[in-house]
Amino acid sequence: MRVLPPVACFLKDKTPHQSLCDCPICMEEFQNKELVQPFGVCDHQFHSSCINSWLLTGKITCPVCREQLFSL
Repeated sequence: MRVLPPVACFLKDKTPHQSLCDCPICMEEFQNKELVQPFGVCDHQFHSSCINSWLLTGKITCPVCREQLFSL
């Protein structure tokens, strides 16, 4: 399985929505201008290395909402 390249740059908003600023896999805060990876249709965002590790284990669903990356 291929890994996904980062395709987005995280930019901090002025609003304090902490849960939107954390990677759901590692729970670490996204840094300003850090490259992140949106996931398929649902568009949840992760650190590129986190979501690639997730996908390399054979999982093809979003860790947050379980939306499938690929249609079967």
